[in-house]
Amino acid sequence: MKFLSKISDVLDRLCGVFIVGMLGLMVIFTVAQIVCRTWFTSLSWSEEATRFLLIWSTFLGATCVYRHNGNIAITLVQGFFPEGARRGLRTAVHAVCFVLFCLLFYYGIIYCGKQVRTAAAIPIQMKYIYMCLPVSMIIMALHAAVMLAGVWKGEED
Repeated sequence: MKFLSKISDVLDRLCGVFIVGMLGLMVIFTVAQIVCRTWFTSLSWSEEATRFLLIWSTFLGATCVYRHNGNIAITLVQGFFPEGARRGLRTAVHAVCFVLFCLLFYYGIIYCGKQVRTAAAIPIQMKYIYMCLPVSMIIMALHAAVMLAGVWKGEED
């Protein structure tokens, strides 16, 4: 399990780097669009590229949030239970999340396989844009498995 934990950590760092890069590109594309629209001819591709970068950064950002327990949690309810029951609740939450992520990965792959059209302004197939769903879900499934093992071992944050 330590191997999976290291892979999870590396993927978390890589996602963070990609998110920062994509957000930087979004700023550059938006500024370029404003400048070109004001003094030159507007760019036909910048809005679509920014939208696609936002979609990818949102899904990859969700992986980072899940890995660091940054999602909304109802900790008030957990406080009413003894430690053993709290561990059971955390186990159930991560197990349900793992199953959900695996299902979304599966159906995301199916959905991406059905995409044959290309984007309007950028010559890229839409299946590469929709691929953010299965990519992020497999990363989150790995994170969920590592966190589930952490709960079992008593090593959870």
